[in-house]
Amino acid sequence: MPSVRITELSVHGFRNLQGVRLAADARANVLLGSNGQGKTSALEAIDYAASLRSFRGATRAQLVGHEADGAQVLLRVEGAAFSHEYRVKLTRTTREILLDGKRPERAVEYFGGASCVVFQPGDLELVQGAPELRRRLLDRILVRVVDGYGEALKSYAKALRARNMLLRERHPDLRAVQAFDLPLARYGSAVVRARESVVGDLVRAAQSALEEITQTRDVISVAYRARAPGDAVAYAAMLAAGVQGDLMRRTTQQGPHADDLSLSWSGRPARVVASQGQTRAFALALRLAELHVVEARSGSTPALLLDDVSSELDRTRIERLFSLVGRLGAQVWVTTTDPAIADLLPGARRFEVRDGRVSLTAPSAG
Repeated sequence: MPSVRITELSVHGFRNLQGVRLAADARANVLLGSNGQGKTSALEAIDYAASLRSFRGATRAQLVGHEADGAQVLLRVEGAAFSHEYRVKLTRTTREILLDGKRPERAVEYFGGASCVVFQPGDLELVQGAPELRRRLLDRILVRVVDGYGEALKSYAKALRARNMLLRERHPDLRAVQAFDLPLARYGSAVVRARESVVGDLVRAAQSALEEITQTRDVISVAYRARAPGDAVAYAAMLAAGVQGDLMRRTTQQGPHADDLSLSWSGRPARVVASQGQTRAFALALRLAELHVVEARSGSTPALLLDDVSSELDRTRIERLFSLVGRLGAQVWVTTTDPAIADLLPGARRFEVRDGRVSLTAPSAG
C-alpha cells in the first residue's frame, strides 16, 4: 500500500527551533541529541502542520519561541497520487494555514493528505487519563478519513458552547436554550455514528498490534460508551427530556462531548489493573491501530512519529516495533538520546539536534 512520505521540513521560530531545513529519507529518519535540544519540537512541528494540534497540548502562544514574533512550519508531503505543500504561520494570537498556497475548503482535504500517527510519553494517559484524550483519538482518525466529519465536529462544538453559555446565565431563557437542540441533534448524532463505525476496526487492530509487539496472549478490549443516540430524532428527544436537568446543572450533560472509550485488559479496567509496562504496550497498540484504520480507510499508510521511544519500550519491543513498521512500509521518524537505537534502523537518515538547530550526520560505522 502506498505511504505518506514527508520529503522536506522547514521550521523557524517554532518552540526553540531556528532555521531548520531538512530533506527526509523516504523510509526512516532519526533525530539524535541530548534532552532539551529540540528533538520533540521537530516532531511536534511536523504533526502540528499535519493536524493543527500540538500533541503536547500547547497553545499557539506556547508554540511561538520566546524571542520570536512568529513561527512558520513548511511541510512537503508526497503520496502515490499526490504531492502537497503545507504551510502554517503562527503569531501568539493568530494562525494562517495554506495547502498548496491556498486556504483549504474542507477538513478532510487538509487533514487527509499529511496523515501522521504520533507515539510519545504522554500517551500513557490514553489508558490512565481523562476521557477527552480517548475521544480525541477517535476524532483524529475520523477527521482524516470521513468527509464532513471535521465540519460536523466543529459545528457541534459551536452549538454546544452557545447552549452552555445560555444555561449559565442567571435566568436562562428556556426557549433560547432549546433553539440549539436541533443543530446539536443533527451534528451530534453524526459524530456518534462516525465514532461507532470505527471502534470495531480499532479494537481488532489494537489486539493484533499488542500481540506482535509484546508476544502476549492477553486480551484487550475497546468499547465506545456513547451518551447520546446516533439517530437525530432520538437525540433531539433526549435533549428535550433532559432540559430541566441541564438547567439545574447549568450545562448540557448528554452528548458526544461526554462519551468515552472503555479500555479493558483481560476483562478488567485497564487503568486499574494494567502495569506500567502493560499500559505503555496498550497505548502503543492504540497508536498502531490508529495507523491501521487510517491506512485501511484512506488507502495510504500514515507516517509514524516515535518520540523518545527508548524511554518507553525495552530494546526487544523496539526491535519488534521497527520490524512491524518496516513490513507496513510506513515512513518512520524517531527521536532518541541513544545512537544504538538508530542502529536498529539500518539505512536511516540521521540528524543531530543541538540548541534548536538540526544538521545531517554521518551514519554509524557499526
